[in-house]
Amino acid sequence: MKQSQKLPINLIEPYFANWQALKEELQEAHKLRSTKTASLMAQGTQLFTALLAECGGEVKILNGQDRLDFITSHASKYAAFRQLDELFVELKKSIASKRVQLNKGSS
Repeated sequence: MKQSQKLPINLIEPYFANWQALKEELQEAHKLRSTKTASLMAQGTQLFTALLAECGGEVKILNGQDRLDFITSHASKYAAFRQLDELFVELKKSIASKRVQLNKGSS
């Protein structure tokens, strides 16, 4: 089976690895009620939008923009952190699904 030219793992996976590290920092920041939570969330939001851009419109997230707006307007809230984590989870699933579709089409 030929590897898809779109959504290559070597370009996508570093985003998820970076999110995992940032997620751990954010969990600790929320636990300690740290003032750096909002800036960490801004990094997470930038990471998510960069990952979406890397996908080149190949994947969509339901209500993605509305959810990002909520996250940016409530960056220091735990609910925003949970929402951003859910966006990453959904995006990972969507990428995997799209990769399967692309690979089926190329075989």
